[in-house]
Amino acid sequence: MTEVAIALAGNPNTGKTTLFNVLTGLSAHVGNYPGITVDRRTGEREVSGHRWRIHDLPGTYSLVASSPEEEIAHHVLTGAYDDPSFDVVVVVIDPLNLARNLYLLLQVAELGVPVIAALNMMDAAEEAGLDIEIDDLHHALGCPVVPMVARRGDGLAALEAAVTSVLAEPQRGRVATTTWPAEVETATDLVLAVDGVHAENRGQALWWLASREAALDRGEPGVGAAIAQTLTDAGLDHVALRRAVTEARYARLDQVVAAVCRRRPQGESWTDRIDRVALHPVAGNLLFLLVMGVLFQGVFAWSDPAIDLIDSLASGVARWVGGLLPAGLLRAVLVDGVLAGVAGTLVFVPQIAVLFFGVSLLEDTGYLARTAFLIDRLMSRAGLPGKSFVPLLSSFACNVPGVMAARTIPSPADRLVTMLIAPLMTCSARLPVYAMVIAAVFAGTAPVLGFLSVGGLILTALYLLGVALALVAAFVMRRTVVKGESAPLLLELPPYRRPRLGNIGRVVGRRLRHFLVETGSVIVALTVVLWALMTFPQTELPAEARAPLAAAIAAQPTGTPAHTAATARLAHSEQRYQLEHSAAGSLGKLIEPAIAPLGFDWRIGIGLIGSLAAREVLVPVMGQVYGRGAEADDEDAFASAVGSSMVRFSGMTPLVGLSLMVFFAVALQCLSTVAVLQRETQTWRWPIFALVYLNGLAYLLSLAVYQGGSALGFT
Repeated sequence: MTEVAIALAGNPNTGKTTLFNVLTGLSAHVGNYPGITVDRRTGEREVSGHRWRIHDLPGTYSLVASSPEEEIAHHVLTGAYDDPSFDVVVVVIDPLNLARNLYLLLQVAELGVPVIAALNMMDAAEEAGLDIEIDDLHHALGCPVVPMVARRGDGLAALEAAVTSVLAEPQRGRVATTTWPAEVETATDLVLAVDGVHAENRGQALWWLASREAALDRGEPGVGAAIAQTLTDAGLDHVALRRAVTEARYARLDQVVAAVCRRRPQGESWTDRIDRVALHPVAGNLLFLLVMGVLFQGVFAWSDPAIDLIDSLASGVARWVGGLLPAGLLRAVLVDGVLAGVAGTLVFVPQIAVLFFGVSLLEDTGYLARTAFLIDRLMSRAGLPGKSFVPLLSSFACNVPGVMAARTIPSPADRLVTMLIAPLMTCSARLPVYAMVIAAVFAGTAPVLGFLSVGGLILTALYLLGVALALVAAFVMRRTVVKGESAPLLLELPPYRRPRLGNIGRVVGRRLRHFLVETGSVIVALTVVLWALMTFPQTELPAEARAPLAAAIAAQPTGTPAHTAATARLAHSEQRYQLEHSAAGSLGKLIEPAIAPLGFDWRIGIGLIGSLAAREVLVPVMGQVYGRGAEADDEDAFASAVGSSMVRFSGMTPLVGLSLMVFFAVALQCLSTVAVLQRETQTWRWPIFALVYLNGLAYLLSLAVYQGGSALGFT
């Protein structure tokens, strides 16, 4: 069977990924481009005796090298990575923004690659009253044009036929050449003669001419400056030439669009009506707060039944495994180490699933883009670029991809500030900590206004705290350690659409797999390590302390509740004494003087040490510290049981709980985030700066909460 290489290119929000999913089904594979942490997605499809090897390129508006996405798209199309040259490139196009989308198609075609224009979302064009003469567009461009609605599979057969025809006759996929001004033709000849310019034709030379010097030098040091000098020596203005190339392309496309498009008179659309409220300076922000409040209420309240079920199953498995093995080190490692870590991971899957489902739902309907527009008003005042919104939004799921997503920001100063404040976004790893504390000290609090959960309100406040602190931190950094101007937000607002539950389900499933495989493995490993620290060196309860407890057991008839309670008291005393004199207990006591002003004792100190690697580790560690398995009933939720033990044995109050949550809302306790900061900045200076300023700020805010609350009598 013959294998052919096909690329999918397109602007963001054109449905390119939807088409990729339709074409590849479940055969897609995700990796990274060589040396670059930007996703590459590949998949396969068999058509007419050919195996299509389909590559999904990063979404980009242009191939001009001013951002990593643009550089990657160009390098992949020209075979600069390990991919072969492509047999066909399918450019996915949004018909509602035809000229801008065709601009990318012209650039791809200029590289000498056969192209096909896939006009996706034709149903949206129909609803907007836009009629496109497909045959006229085909004749104007010269390449096949296929109308589609990818999410429904409409036009898929026509696309397969078009690709098959271009594979048989590549000339069918050639686009008519653009007429260039004389100075552009002259400059192209000069560029082709510069050492270091890798171009097989005049079209590829245009990329070197139109790209910025700094971007070119990243791939070929000195070549950007050499091109600029060559043009200057010839009396040509490099900036003016780049502008002339852009103007020539758009002059051609404007004529094409005017000839093939007709708009029918339309009344006000549903999108316009909704946006009158959603984008209003006052009503829009109130709606945004309402939507976020509902989302966080759902995260806290709607996941409780599933959490209880998972916790009950995990407890049953632990008892079953414990019953199969004799008492000893092996059983302790499996039950108190491995299984405790697994339970501490699985029990928070429902909350994380609700969060991811809510965010994906907002994204699929088109509302998430509106939140970017609303938040940009605040971000611009803080000195943040509009493009920072997407990395910061990604950080709500996990700070690591949030930091990596900042590479799409062209300005180095803007990119650095965004990476440094991304850890302030409340990632999903903090949810287990919040759930544990809220369940422990606020579960019995009466609802506000009779229906608003206090836990949900606190969760909302913690998310808003992270956003507010990020804006303040950005404001300060842009005027001190990282100075510079911010770029304005250029954002396309898609029309509102019905959410696709299948697409949302795939996103949620992918996120949960990442949590279970990547984060879960860290939690289990650290839980086992901390179990060892709490178990060794092994010590026994002194005889003078054991004697009265043993006498209390002997005084009660076997099998009675009093006998059971006395036995539990002895077991807890032994466990507490062992913990206090273990390696972990020694570390906790070592830092206790420093954390006592925050309301934390040495037991919480053990959790803080463990959570330096990953925030969510605090919960299973606290479960081990407080012997949750012996103290909780089968029906109790894991977080509630751990938190209740903290209330009973450490005297954790709502004030201490708030102090702990504020600390975790701000502190940088994630080695993966530190590592990716170092990788993205190529220095340890900024990761160390982030560790110092975030953990220092967390300490000061937690100190203010606890000491301020204590001074006001909230003990």
